[in-house]
Amino acid sequence: MNNRFFTSLAVRNIKSNKQLYVPYLLSSTAIITMFYLMSSLLTNKFVQERSSVLPTLFAMGTIVIGIFSFIFILYINSFLIKRRKKEIGLYGILGLEKKHVAKILFFETLITTFVSIAGALIVGQVFGRLFFMLLNYLLRLPTDINYSTSPMTALITAGLFAGVFAITYLYNVSQFTFANPIKLLKGKKEGEKEPKGSILLFILSIVLIGWGYGISLTIADPLSAISKFFLAVLLVIMGTYLLFITGSIYILKALKKNKRIYYRPGPFISISGMLYRMKQNAVGLANICILASMVIIAVSTTVTIFVGTEETLENRFPNENNMTLNGTDLSQEELNTQFVGLQGKFREEAEKMELKVTDMESYRFLTVFGNLEGNRLVFEEGFPAANVPLYIQVLLLEDFNEMAGKQIELSNGEALYYHSKGALNQQNIVIGDQEFKLKEADYDFGGEAAIVTTMVLIVPELSQIEMISEIYQQELPQANPASIDAFIGWNTDGTNAQKKALGKQMKQLSSASESLSFESREAFREEWYSMNGGFLFLGIFLGLLFTIGTVLITYFKQVSEGFDDREKFQIMQKVGLDKDMIHESTRSQIVWMFLLPIVTATIHVIFAYPIVRKMLTVFGVTSEITWLLSFTGVVVAFSAIYWMIYRITSRVYYSIVK
Repeated sequence: MNNRFFTSLAVRNIKSNKQLYVPYLLSSTAIITMFYLMSSLLTNKFVQERSSVLPTLFAMGTIVIGIFSFIFILYINSFLIKRRKKEIGLYGILGLEKKHVAKILFFETLITTFVSIAGALIVGQVFGRLFFMLLNYLLRLPTDINYSTSPMTALITAGLFAGVFAITYLYNVSQFTFANPIKLLKGKKEGEKEPKGSILLFILSIVLIGWGYGISLTIADPLSAISKFFLAVLLVIMGTYLLFITGSIYILKALKKNKRIYYRPGPFISISGMLYRMKQNAVGLANICILASMVIIAVSTTVTIFVGTEETLENRFPNENNMTLNGTDLSQEELNTQFVGLQGKFREEAEKMELKVTDMESYRFLTVFGNLEGNRLVFEEGFPAANVPLYIQVLLLEDFNEMAGKQIELSNGEALYYHSKGALNQQNIVIGDQEFKLKEADYDFGGEAAIVTTMVLIVPELSQIEMISEIYQQELPQANPASIDAFIGWNTDGTNAQKKALGKQMKQLSSASESLSFESREAFREEWYSMNGGFLFLGIFLGLLFTIGTVLITYFKQVSEGFDDREKFQIMQKVGLDKDMIHESTRSQIVWMFLLPIVTATIHVIFAYPIVRKMLTVFGVTSEITWLLSFTGVVVAFSAIYWMIYRITSRVYYSIVK
């Protein structure tokens, strides 16, 4: 028999089983489209240019979606092959050898692979462009975000899922290779053994989830959060699968042992049916839980970033106008002269534009990096040469008193300090040969917005700052010079247009000197809203993708349960069970299909809050209330959407079983 015969037979089989293959092809196409769109974001211009963190996060997300897609395709393939076991067994009775059946399955897999991947690439291109156009229209961002992809992304997607379908083919072949045709003819009629729960796997699931939660709860700083987020996600995903597969079995067996609950028609049907198919059901529930978690985190975090745009602007630009004087190429006398002269110059420029300076803060500072070993400050190189544990700014007491409105006095051997993690245990600090007695500064330096642990040291004499700079250079001769710089920030009255014009004038003034750098909050406002709106754009886009995945999982779970339950309910109707009782028994599965995945996903996100909060700090968001409101709103909205999905798909289930 030639390949044309097997190909035609494979095509005929797909057509005759279109009730099974159409949902299978649609679902596999949709899940591949999800991966293709997610991976396309890695090459998106907005993702690459707006933040150095985004490419890393989307790379992690692409890997997670790839793992999920692999599990999902195996899940729906197992449903498909289970429904076709009787047909495959018939081939053996009719005289086809196993190698011939393997060839038929090979061409079936080849056809479904080509249709799914080709369809996904086409749908991805069309859907991606249309959805980006729609979001651009709805959000009305200052700058449109364009959809983009690359041939390499398409090749990677095609290659990856060709491998996944190859694995499904090997699995399908194994289903009849080691089984006799008579057993295959029984197909789904063959009873399943009651699943046995493993206490070891149950404990392992708790350990994995606890490990992931522990990483989130004990995360030190935003930089660590970014590097450890992916590990925490993988641990929780693995733990979730094991928890649903093992923990759900223990719960159902406990319900089965309760005679008052179990020996009633509705619970009897639901509990016994779900217990005997729990391995398949548990995977579906775990998939829904993971996707729900992704939707909640993706949308709530991006909504938080967008809603908190003003907060991020203020954290990034503490004043409306921010000027930094770099002292690398200046003597100390030149720095001091320019430091005083610039403050007067800025007031003059504001008066020329009929604006009044309302607030001004100015200080000279030294920036170094290091670590506290006991009470000794040990210097280390800064970004990106090392994983810096401590970011240190040294200020002059005179400038601090002026900035904070205080009249504090210090002797030569004393220093004030601020630490972003609270009070230090050390009573003094040793820097080189100099020892300072520490007193905590009663002033908030905004450490919540810092992406690394921050310490501010305030000393009484400028010569002491110079001494610390020299010690730093001696200990780290290869490091960049630690210069004493100056910062001047001020606010003015007037309209936003006037403030923006002043910012433009100050920008021109600063461009005349290589030592000056200027940033205006008003000048960046439009760009900032555009950037944060872009994050919201991506969050909604990802939320839609994950919601589509949830729809597919829910649909397939209801369909597979319907086909498995149909003959059982038909038999029960013959012995007196009415249709109302059948409908009532399906309602009891709401706990498993609706409440359990949503509740578990919500718990996951709650425990993920510490690590998510640290990552939000990278984008300048520090408000807990903003995130809490966004999180609550997204949970409620997604629960409502998921409830509608469940109600619609439950009708599909009921139409099958009745």
